[in-house]
Amino acid sequence: MTNVQCPVCGFADLAEPPWSEAGASDEICPSCGIQFGYDDAAGGDAAGRTEFYRLWRSRWVSDGMPWRSRGQATPDGWDPVAQLRRIGAIEW
Repeated sequence: MTNVQCPVCGFADLAEPPWSEAGASDEICPSCGIQFGYDDAAGGDAAGRTEFYRLWRSRWVSDGMPWRSRGQATPDGWDPVAQLRRIGAIEW
């Protein structure tokens, strides 16, 4: 694992940080399905991205926190609730 976390769902095995000084990674989180630099562009506004992440997370949770990747199998022991706890997004 790389331990680069998704800011939306807390998945901790992204290949690279979602955003850096060079821009977006264009990676798609296999857990929640967000594509960095496409879905979360927010006009380049970091604060707008934070709000967008909150909204994306809310929709993903409402959908039952499904594994979104079609090409990558769900990891053994995958726990979306633990992911959300890890980033402080839930308390239950």
